[in-house]
Amino acid sequence: MGLAVACQVVNGQIELRPDHFFLTFTFTFTGKTMADAANKYAENVAGKFYVDDQCIDCDLCRETAPANFKRNDDGGHSYVYKQPESPEEEALCKEAMEGCPVEAIGNDGA
Repeated sequence: MGLAVACQVVNGQIELRPDHFFLTFTFTFTGKTMADAANKYAENVAGKFYVDDQCIDCDLCRETAPANFKRNDDGGHSYVYKQPESPEEEALCKEAMEGCPVEAIGNDGA
C-alpha cells in the first residue's frame, strides 16, 4: 500500500499534503545567496550592475559580456568597467548575472 504526497514550496516552507494529515517543514539558507551593494568593489563604474566581494574570478562574466566586465589582476576578481549601453549589452550582463556561480553580480536597478 502506498501513500500519495503532494509537495509544494511556499514562502520558504515545504508543504507535504498526504490524504489525512498536513506537515510543514521550514528551511533557511545559510550563507550569502545574492550580491550585496554594500560589498561591491570600488572599481565598478556607477550604474545598476556591479560585482561584489564574493567573486571567485571564474571568468564567466568576462566571457559572457566582455564589453562590460574586466579583471582586476592584482585583486583576482572581476568588476563592471562599463555599464551596458544597448539592449544587447544589457541582455549579456543579465545573462552573466544569472550564470554567476556565487551570485557576485548585482543589479540595483539604478
